[in-house]
This record gives sequence, C-alpha cells and structure tokens, in this order.
Amino acid sequence: MGIVVDPKSGIIHKYVYELRFDFGQVYWDRAGRIAKEILSERDEWDFDRIDIDSCQLAHRDLNLAFNFGHAKLDLSQTQNADVDSLAAVGEFGALAEAFTKTVVNHLELEFFPRIGFRVWCLYPSVDREQSHEMVRNLKLFSLDSALSAAVGEISEVSHRLVVDRPKHMLRIAVAPFEQHVELPPSLIRAAKTQAKRESHGQRQKRIDAMKAKKRIEHYPHFGVLLDLDAYLEDPPYPDNLPVSDFISTAFEDFDKMGRTVLASANGR
Repeated sequence: MGIVVDPKSGIIHKYVYELRFDFGQVYWDRAGRIAKEILSERDEWDFDRIDIDSCQLAHRDLNLAFNFGHAKLDLSQTQNADVDSLAAVGEFGALAEAFTKTVVNHLELEFFPRIGFRVWCLYPSVDREQSHEMVRNLKLFSLDSALSAAVGEISEVSHRLVVDRPKHMLRIAVAPFEQHVELPPSLIRAAKTQAKRESHGQRQKRIDAMKAKKRIEHYPHFGVLLDLDAYLEDPPYPDNLPVSDFISTAFEDFDKMGRTVLASANGR
C-alpha cells in the first residue's frame, strides 16, 4: 500500500490576499499620505520602501508585508526562521479589510477587476522520494498504469487545475517541495538536549526540548505543497462582499477541498 498524505499534518506556510483595481493614478499624489495614516495607527508596522509603482509597509516581527500601488494592493504573511505559525485567518482577514478600506478611500476607487486569497499548505514527508510517491498516489491525479509503463519510470509529478466553486473560482496546484530554513542554533541545541544527562533543572529542560522540537516540526524539509488560490472576477466589492468575508469563506472552502484533493487512490 502506497504512502499517502495525512490531511491533519498540514502546516500553513503562506497567506496572500490581493485586490486589483482600475484608475488608481491618484496613487502618485497620495501614496505618502496613505502610508503615514496606516503607520500612525499601528506602531508595530514600519515603512519599507516607496517608488513609482508601489509602496511597501512591513510588520517584521510577524513577517507581514503590505503593498499598494496604482493598479493593485496585497497583504501577505510567510513563515520564516522567526515565525513558525501564521496569524489566525480571522485576524489576517480583519487586517486585510482595514488596509483595503484605507487605500480605496484615499485613491477614490470604484472599479475592481479581481479579488483573490491564496494559501500554501505543507504536508511533511520523510524524504524527497516519499514526497513524490505521495503525489503519485493522489486519487484526483492518479496515473493510468498502462500509460506509466509506456512512457517509462516517472520521477517527478505535479498537478494543476481550476474548478468553479459555489462562491468563487479555485485554482489548485499540488507538487512535491523541498525547503531549507536556517533556524537559530539555540533552537536546535534545545531540541537535542538530553534532560537526563543534566544535573539540574531536568524537568524544565525536558519542557524546553519538547517546545523546540514542536517548533522545528513547523519547517519540514520535504513534503507535498498544496497551493489553493480562490478568486473572483469583477467582485461585488465593497457593498456586497466585505474583504474579511471573502477570505473567511475561501478558507473554509480550502479545508473542504484540501481533504478531497489529498485523498489517495487506495482509499485511505
């Protein structure tokens, strides 16, 4: 029986929210004013850069980035060595809605060609070979055995499709991944500590070791990447589609679709 993906093992690696708009030329006059207003209300955010195309603000402690320009705005959060777990999706949605409102009001925007919310989720494997086997065993993308025999041994597999969901379009991509995150040496040492070898504070060292191991588990070296991207063309924003509602609805659908996409061909 082949190796399968465990849907419960998923680690959310990245969020991206984006809103595209038309006639945002006022950006070139008001970008500084928008940045100043956001930063004055949120002490934890910093100014990163500004140029003719876009302005970027950042919350470095949480690895959050907000960009806006004359054609679109986006908010993203990604895991890094210091951020092992992303914000709750409700918090991310509320932040996206607040930032969007500020930009839309200042740029006097009325036309929005596209809204999207995208999530990368990682499912760990033991090694590179196992990650490829996990993808090959997915029911949704199972390969015909006769075809496999005809073309030769398949070493790498990835899949992509777009489906029409009840409330949005959804692009689905699945592929093996490999990553290497430079974690702090102190975290690695804590995870490797053998408390029974220590003469003092064994209980606390065991607790610290368990916490460190748990953090390290958030950064799998190999596994399967599930990339889910929900979007709407010409969305009814803002009157009939608050940003936070769009994000929360999409995220709920991601959970349902993830279980379906990750089902294995052998029925497990």
